[in-house]
Amino acid sequence: MQATSDVETPLPGGGCGAYGAAVYWLQPPPYLRWAAATLLVVGALVWDLRGSASAAYPFAARPIAAGTRLGAGDVVWRRLPRGAFAVPDLATAVAAVDLDTGEPISAAVLTGPIAVPDDWWAIPIDVSPHAGPGDEVLLVVVDPPLTVFGIVIEPQVGDAISLDHRPALVAVPGSRAPLIAAAAEAGLLVTAIRP
Repeated sequence: MQATSDVETPLPGGGCGAYGAAVYWLQPPPYLRWAAATLLVVGALVWDLRGSASAAYPFAARPIAAGTRLGAGDVVWRRLPRGAFAVPDLATAVAAVDLDTGEPISAAVLTGPIAVPDDWWAIPIDVSPHAGPGDEVLLVVVDPPLTVFGIVIEPQVGDAISLDHRPALVAVPGSRAPLIAAAAEAGLLVTAIRP
């Protein structure tokens, strides 16, 4: 039989001091990190609840043909984030291109009022589909040789062979209107636009 002093004990000898030195003591909880995380979550919640800065922007309420002067029934206002695009002046705006329902109305798709003298007449003439409202066109009558400047009031839709073709409406001086109209009908009119 062995002596009791030789028997191994679960605790090392030397008293409580040696045992306590080998124990890993836990650090205090990270209160500062918890507070920072809470502030971050509360700040994000306040940011979301405050609402984003938005403003009203114009959109086409119905299909608008190029050359149409915009009225109150042509525009619907929708809210978008502030600064989405510059809001144009719609008081005297004319559509420069065809607009479908729901398209935004910005300065890029508008032109100002078309200044046409009082004694001018509008004639439907095939010009380039690229000529927009307010563009100047050169009308050349083949026989007798004559050149006349005109102003596009409504642009052409499609070309001569398309199913939805609609000639442009071009304003010309009243003194030359009969000759230009007759030449366009007889196929003796050539048109040119500036690039």
